[in-house]
Amino acid sequence: MFSLRMRASVGGRHVSGAERIIPKKDIPLVVEQLSKRAASHENGIPDTIHITIEKITGAIQYIPALPLTSIRIKSHIQAKGLAVGALIHSGIPDTVARSALELLQKGPAPDGGNMRGAIIMNCENKKRLEPDSFRGVRVTRMDMSPRAVETLRKELSTLKLDKRIEVIREALTLASKVANFKTIAELCISDNPSNHVGYVASKKLGFLRMPNLKKTGASAGGRVFFVRTGINLHEYINYLEHATVVVDQISGVRTVSAITTQPSVCSTMECLLNIQTDCQDKNAKKKRKSNHRKSHQS
Repeated sequence: MFSLRMRASVGGRHVSGAERIIPKKDIPLVVEQLSKRAASHENGIPDTIHITIEKITGAIQYIPALPLTSIRIKSHIQAKGLAVGALIHSGIPDTVARSALELLQKGPAPDGGNMRGAIIMNCENKKRLEPDSFRGVRVTRMDMSPRAVETLRKELSTLKLDKRIEVIREALTLASKVANFKTIAELCISDNPSNHVGYVASKKLGFLRMPNLKKTGASAGGRVFFVRTGINLHEYINYLEHATVVVDQISGVRTVSAITTQPSVCSTMECLLNIQTDCQDKNAKKKRKSNHRKSHQS
């Protein structure tokens, strides 16, 4: 298997990127696909496209995707409130959650622009921990298996979101890898001007897709990974940037509607917590059945 990574930039500014874990025979096709994608990105026509192909020599870690919930939200104000509420329910203090959201909405780099990677933030004191506040930390060497992609496509079609399969696939893959290792929660807002969708992800609540998390046309965005005091930063960054991870199982796709009143944040969170618990129970039952079949076969 090979890790294929595409990065495109214009004037030194990052405009597009993608990750794939593929067999050798698929390299020419995927290179062509990602090159075309980079050359026509809405963030700008790149003057540089880097494609890195690297043979995987270490172990590949296979993990399930976070349960995906698409929340129907019409109001930008409501979306922000729900994002903060989701972060609080994931263990992030209110002031830290609001600070991170404001940071992404105004431009998280020191010059007020977007970063090439993600912020690492101490969830207890808002301190930023990434070594380079312009570059941030890039999550690499990850993909979703073809079988899981097809399952995701079928699930999204029931929600009429199958046209967004590539964007959702890549975001869900990244969030699942990040949540798998010492990350308390993640906040993401798309930096594409035409995309107003963002998400909050955590092991507690799963992957919460939220429309209207920014105003359409705004170009500011990015990611924040929340961690605890005392984390081994070198080990954490090494995992994000170098561990090879493939998402090989979809853990459920569903949609809920957010109500417009303030108490709805709590009500929606309670609903999501119940959904997450139900999903975990179902996955545990599947695992027990699988183990039972294996024991009989042996």
